[in-house]
Amino acid sequence: MEINQVNWKEIEEEATRYLSQYLQINTTNPPGDEIRGARFLKEVLDKEGIDNKIIESAPGRANLLAHFPGKGNGKPLLLLNHIDVVPVEEDKWSYSPFSGKVIGGEIWGRGALDCKSLGIIQTMVLILLKRMKGSLNRGVIMAATADEEKGGEWGVGWLCHNYPEFTRVEAVINEGGGVGIPRFGKNYYLCQVGEKGACWFRIVFPGTPGHGSLPREDNCLFSLGQFLASLQNYQSRIHLTKIIEQLAELFSEDKEIGPLLKEFLLDPNQGEDVFKSISDGGIRQLLLALTQNTFVPTVVKGGEKVNVIPSECFCEIDCRILPGETITGVKKEISKILGNINQYTLVELQTSIASESDFSHPLFSIFGEILRRYDPQAVLVPYFSSGATDSRYFRKKNIPAFGFAPLLIEGELKNHQDMIHGHNERISQKNLVFGIKVLYEVVKRFCG
Repeated sequence: MEINQVNWKEIEEEATRYLSQYLQINTTNPPGDEIRGARFLKEVLDKEGIDNKIIESAPGRANLLAHFPGKGNGKPLLLLNHIDVVPVEEDKWSYSPFSGKVIGGEIWGRGALDCKSLGIIQTMVLILLKRMKGSLNRGVIMAATADEEKGGEWGVGWLCHNYPEFTRVEAVINEGGGVGIPRFGKNYYLCQVGEKGACWFRIVFPGTPGHGSLPREDNCLFSLGQFLASLQNYQSRIHLTKIIEQLAELFSEDKEIGPLLKEFLLDPNQGEDVFKSISDGGIRQLLLALTQNTFVPTVVKGGEKVNVIPSECFCEIDCRILPGETITGVKKEISKILGNINQYTLVELQTSIASESDFSHPLFSIFGEILRRYDPQAVLVPYFSSGATDSRYFRKKNIPAFGFAPLLIEGELKNHQDMIHGHNERISQKNLVFGIKVLYEVVKRFCG
């Protein structure tokens, strides 16, 4: 069977059914419990006769590896996705986040975008390769892993450490990119070629405990409040990166973003003021994240009882740092934000520096070629994601890794971004099939 003989309506129905069922499996991390998701994928692959196995890194923390063999001696291509999802505020959703409901051509559920849909897309690519009865020179491995949302310790990190063969691959296609943004007759697809480093810190502020009826100047919550106010007003130094220069060239025909990027290149120090005028908040956030380190407070913990002054409180902050930045440099920036607050303890929760892959790699050009086959208005754009992915484990080993889960959004990028880790996460059936078509052709082209 050739690709032009595929009944794509049947593929859409099959993929929709699988994704709906997959979304109904609650793999919220913590605790993860990815074994249930791995068993589901294994059942699908077993039915097609595709070689696969489940590897548990800890009880219930499961990783699935599937393999489509190649006839040559070259290293395989790795298709990577993760099984776990982030927690939900169920009462804020229009439909249950673990219902997998299909409504108006959209499939709803936590993980519909991040990243159970990619898991089903990659699974369907293997299924199509098997059904086509063709052969590839280069083999394909699919890995559905645990614990990505908590840093990958029990997933890719564990596999890299305990299964050396896991990293004997030519390149990796993972989450983190592929989103197409329609603008003025062009569709700009973001391909993640790198990601900012993720540095998570806890800042503990000490104080003197006491009764809530007796005010104290050394109440630790005052130091915490002072820090948060300083953080809100802090402006990190603007950086002129190679990615921004590339974006300026690719967006040159965009009548809104093109002139603004040109203006930014002339005077990078005015970056924040320049980008404020961009109408799409998602693109504005994207460009700002590509030009500066960011510091975002995410967790605050104080007292336990309303009439007791606590002896300490803390704030946890999520710092994302650009290529070339160091952990030491980040700590210096935090010290600068703290200003004249002298009593505190800075605790490292998790730190990693930025990682990047060379977008002159053949895979990158293949992405663009196949995209334009299915979308003549496509423009492939390299970018750095502010969010961390498991791709960093491979880049540390000098293995090219790209974020490419192709879909074309409708409307503004911000609306799409708000669903990832947010409420009412969903993907259209149209985009699910689009992703399968594009990724299948990419794999066939790269693996021969």
